[in-house]
Amino acid sequence: MTTPPPLATLEPSPIDAAQSAFEHTRGHLFPFRFERWLALGLITFLDQCGRGGITGSVPGGGGPGPGFPGGGTAGTGDNPLGSIGAWMGANVGLVVGLAALVIALVVAFMALVLWINSRATFVYIENVATGGTDIARPWRAHADRARSYFAWRFGLALGLMVAVLCLVGLVVASVLTLADKGYQLAIALVLLVPWIVLLIVAAALLSVALRDFAAPIQMATGVSCGDALRRVGHLVRAHPLAFFLYVVLKVVFGILQGVVLLMAACLTCCCILIPVVTQTFLQPLFYFERAWPLYLLRQMGYDLVTAAAPVSTPPLLPLGPTGGLA
Repeated sequence: MTTPPPLATLEPSPIDAAQSAFEHTRGHLFPFRFERWLALGLITFLDQCGRGGITGSVPGGGGPGPGFPGGGTAGTGDNPLGSIGAWMGANVGLVVGLAALVIALVVAFMALVLWINSRATFVYIENVATGGTDIARPWRAHADRARSYFAWRFGLALGLMVAVLCLVGLVVASVLTLADKGYQLAIALVLLVPWIVLLIVAAALLSVALRDFAAPIQMATGVSCGDALRRVGHLVRAHPLAFFLYVVLKVVFGILQGVVLLMAACLTCCCILIPVVTQTFLQPLFYFERAWPLYLLRQMGYDLVTAAAPVSTPPLLPLGPTGGLA
């Protein structure tokens, strides 16, 4: 097993890392070359597959219909949700079978998307770190690391899906059973809100830990994703302030990135929202976002970033003892 590097003697600075990532982005993406941005745009698109949260909707009707027994009768006309609950209770086998089929299809599609994303994540890390645009060679070279990374991401996604289904089930059960008891329904939903918020925050933090830190540590050391996550935990305990500031700044950057994307969509009549087109023309944002944690990890002893910039651009500024700009 690879020995982890010694922890930095000075507190790592996410702000210095962001400044270095900005210089890195400027050095490798400018002057503008369309073919280079297009290749990186394709890699970025693949890297972003499966990074969104699990969303869904619960179907419902405006009132009881002919498909539900008792629809329109005096006994259930005042409570259409009760009719839905009664129909589901009378057709448990059908409901369970359809639910199982839908879940199986969702899991299969999720596995495919996450597998592509996991392979592309390592491709994009290498290209950002080295300034390259290759796809085929790093796709093959990092296959073992990507499989370990995929296993953890798939497990996290399954756990998140189960938790979401449980919460949705509780919400649906509350609505169906307490539809005619307004205050009790309100109390039940309010009690579920903190758990929903906690689930979202925990999933988001785990996703950041995996993509921004565990995957680069895998590349730097050759360890499995589980070992890389343990090292991330060790780094977080050693530098809690640096990671807290990084998460806060990343949220701010995400908001600014969304604003830029919205403005670009308005100016291009939403043409920029086409897949790959978005990642190509907004490549500096994605490139910077990928380089930023690499420079933060560099301050902690995991160096993946190539020091030299392209010949046609000014060299990167020298790094100080903390990995920031001297």
